[in-house]
Amino acid sequence: MGMYGGPDVDKASIPATTFKTLFGYEYFSNLVIEPKDGDQITFVKRRLYEVLGGRYKFNPDDEDALSIWDVIEGRKEFNKVMLGIQIFLGVVGGMTLLIAGVGVANIMYVVVKERTREIGVKMAMGAKRRHILGQFLLEAMLVCFTGGAFGVLISAFVCELLQMIPLGTGNDAMNWLGRPTISTTIGLIVGSILAIIGLFSGLFPARKAAATNPVESLRYE
Repeated sequence: MGMYGGPDVDKASIPATTFKTLFGYEYFSNLVIEPKDGDQITFVKRRLYEVLGGRYKFNPDDEDALSIWDVIEGRKEFNKVMLGIQIFLGVVGGMTLLIAGVGVANIMYVVVKERTREIGVKMAMGAKRRHILGQFLLEAMLVCFTGGAFGVLISAFVCELLQMIPLGTGNDAMNWLGRPTISTTIGLIVGSILAIIGLFSGLFPARKAAATNPVESLRYE
């Protein structure tokens, strides 16, 4: 957030003596300092006043003697804002997945109802409740992971398209935000959430199917 007119890659550096010769400036008016430890920025600023105050004869306690732009504090505030945005988007994404799970559960209830006779035949031929339960749980999770896989493919496709957009003048949004990428960590988190949602969205329809009376199932029309 402190690029001084643009990224360093677009800038050129020259020796101070060359700058003085070309432009005639006798003194520096701007110092850019990067502390090794960002958490020590308060100490570094205090030492700046002491060292420069001793060199240029001003009171180190006079904070108006130097104008300091603390980009580290600005970055911390910016990171907090970005974290808030990420949490918000995460909550929205989680709610979206939850709603999708409700949809999968409704689909599975319909599937169980339509396959009542099939369930009855399987149980009449010796299928155990755990077999019926496992079958419908597997189908529910397969539906969730299939939808998730399509979502990842679409996201990857969109990211690839955005990678083709050149950065430079006239594209301030892309210059500032950068190009989006697929996060492996986020992908693993989403996959885990999908597994949990698939499990719970299929659990109750699967239990209903497993609890079906085979005699009544065979009579179902």
